[in-house]
Amino acid sequence: MSSKLDRLIASYNSMECEFNVDKSIEVCKEILKINPNLIEFQENLACDYYNKKEYEKSIELFNKCIENGGARDDSYMMIGLAYVKLNHPEKALEIIKETKDKENYLLNHFILFKELEEYDKAIEYGDKLLELNPENTLALHHMSDIYEELDDDERSMFYFNEMTNVIPEIKSLLLIRLYSLGKYDEVIESFEELRENGAFEKDLESAHFNYIIGMSYHELNRHYDSLKYLINSDRLYSTAEKKTSIAKSYIENLNFELAHKYLNEALKIDEMDKTSLFLITETSYYLGNYYEAIEYANKLLNNYQCDKAFHVLAAIYFDLGDTLNAFESLKVGTHVMLENWDYNEGPYSEYIMEIAKRLSKAGYAERAENIYNKLQSKHPDYYTIYLERAKHYKRVGKKELAEKDFEKYNEYMMEEEREWREFLKKIGEDEDDE
Repeated sequence: MSSKLDRLIASYNSMECEFNVDKSIEVCKEILKINPNLIEFQENLACDYYNKKEYEKSIELFNKCIENGGARDDSYMMIGLAYVKLNHPEKALEIIKETKDKENYLLNHFILFKELEEYDKAIEYGDKLLELNPENTLALHHMSDIYEELDDDERSMFYFNEMTNVIPEIKSLLLIRLYSLGKYDEVIESFEELRENGAFEKDLESAHFNYIIGMSYHELNRHYDSLKYLINSDRLYSTAEKKTSIAKSYIENLNFELAHKYLNEALKIDEMDKTSLFLITETSYYLGNYYEAIEYANKLLNNYQCDKAFHVLAAIYFDLGDTLNAFESLKVGTHVMLENWDYNEGPYSEYIMEIAKRLSKAGYAERAENIYNKLQSKHPDYYTIYLERAKHYKRVGKKELAEKDFEKYNEYMMEEEREWREFLKKIGEDEDDE
């Protein structure tokens, strides 16, 4: 009999029951058939019904636990939360008054007022609770959540950080939280500092944690560092999104072949992923696979709006010597971004020059130069072209041509500054006239 009970308890604690509430309820009932006096499993069954959103059943079972005299203080909290779900806040507040322990009394009121979204009262109880026990992790966690709801990121992070100081093993959660707030520099600063002291060994066995670290490096343009963690994340658990993120880092590192490989793998998982379709269009172009690039571009543009795809097509047409279609593609792609754009003023979206820059950095000097020259010929007064082409000439060792373009760029900038000063002067004169 006891061996069967041990097997059932082991089954209840398994991953299957953790993620399957119906299975959890089934096993819990079997356990209580063998030993109905196991208060822990009476409470577990009540919690399972709460998680299944059968709140009245949950309340009934928690009340039985209380009647049996073995219920813990958090049973009162769970009954209170169930009453809130049933829209009976007055019954919720009444039941939690039965809480015996002072710390739990404050905690139960704190959590209940948070659930009711009465944040001022919740914070009041939270402050009292943390004054009594500054290391109450539930209080710290919920205080962080409340201030996040109130859009007070500074206070939210303060309480979250305090919680991870109490439980150093969950420092990874702090980094995940910082990542969600877009604080990538703080993620990496904390990660590198704590990693030196042996932290995160277990966390780095998690696909999600590796992804967070890899993407944080990516956002900081540290693409070599990014690849290590993104590839590890993909090894642990593959998704199209991860493979696409790896490809992005390889593109930034100018390794178009490996980027292309990962994008093919991403499209095997999700053949219509917009980002993957665009990036494989672009990498196919860099690798000189023009017709493959056009095929992917057509698939992309038949299903999505993507101005950058037209700029890749323009680059293809420039390489193939079809200047007319190249500029038509630029024209269409730029109108996708800005409907009232005046084509004669030059390419509003400068992605075509981003393409030329990558070609230049990757050693495709002739292809890069061809794009710069065609753009400059069509738009001789668009001074950004002179600056980017000057950088290219400097990169490939054409010093005289670089200096000439820099001079031309500076002339345009000085003229623009002069016009701006005249404009400001005119404004001043108009104000004096008034």
